[in-house]
Amino acid sequence: MIHSINEILVQEWTDKQLTVDHFKKELRSFLCLFKKLKPKGVLWLQEKFTLDIPNELHNWIEREILEPQYKYGLRRLAFTIPKDQEAHISIIDSFNKVNSIMQPRYFVCREKAMRFLLEGNYPEDKEKIAYEINRTIDATQITLEVHHRQLPHAIRHLDKLKEQFQFRIEHSEKFEQLTLREFEILKAICSGEVNREIAERLFLSESTIATHRKSIIKKLGIKSSNDWHQFGSAFL
Repeated sequence: MIHSINEILVQEWTDKQLTVDHFKKELRSFLCLFKKLKPKGVLWLQEKFTLDIPNELHNWIEREILEPQYKYGLRRLAFTIPKDQEAHISIIDSFNKVNSIMQPRYFVCREKAMRFLLEGNYPEDKEKIAYEINRTIDATQITLEVHHRQLPHAIRHLDKLKEQFQFRIEHSEKFEQLTLREFEILKAICSGEVNREIAERLFLSESTIATHRKSIIKKLGIKSSNDWHQFGSAFL
């Protein structure tokens, strides 16, 4: 259901079970009305939204829906939070995994969302960040509590942390081949120092640093600057 309130275009999802085709059809209809009305902002009321958005739709949403709205002037996009946690995560992913041109704000109720869209300000409520650590013999569980508005940001960082852990697991054997001196030079390279700077600080010749650099590249299988960054992020 699509309607307009105070120059805010509202997409309200009902209890009807969504399919991917129905979802795409609704978004196309929404875009057509958006281009016609050119509203100040957009509000998606997601309390009853249940679709787990598939990965293959992420780029389609960005290319076919969000980018055209942005070109027509959209800068304020607000969502209310679905009761279905999986649906909420899939919505967040649809923006984060494509590095979307639009970053929506998430609200627990439509009143606060409308206030943001009309006034351009956040509701004045406190945003808490807290965590709890529970240790067992085999593992440690960390429970993170963040304000719902910070959830997309937190998930992006957790995804990066997960990637770093996986990279560390897959490349530990390579990293353990480094000598203490090579480890020291790896740290310097990853911090942005060039051979001359490293040589001066360690009281070594530039040719010696170059030799160590070649050894590090061979042991770690480094082929690009991104590889240096990945090893630095995962191990240093």
